[in-house]
Amino acid sequence: MPVRRRNDKRRDALSEDARAFLEGRPSFTQFMDDAYLADLWEKYGDSSVATWEEGDSRPRSVADQQ
Repeated sequence: MPVRRRNDKRRDALSEDARAFLEGRPSFTQFMDDAYLADLWEKYGDSSVATWEEGDSRPRSVADQQ
């Protein structure tokens, strides 16, 4: 079954690296401090698609965890 993704218009204001981080793709944001990444995930992350915990370099897909 295809994953349904919501279109968050607030993400348009984010850099390409920040969007890549939220989608779980490699990006330079993984080298930023955990406080910045936690704030980014809190504001824009979608926990129905992926999870992120402090110390992780990028979000992990919910499907991969099952």
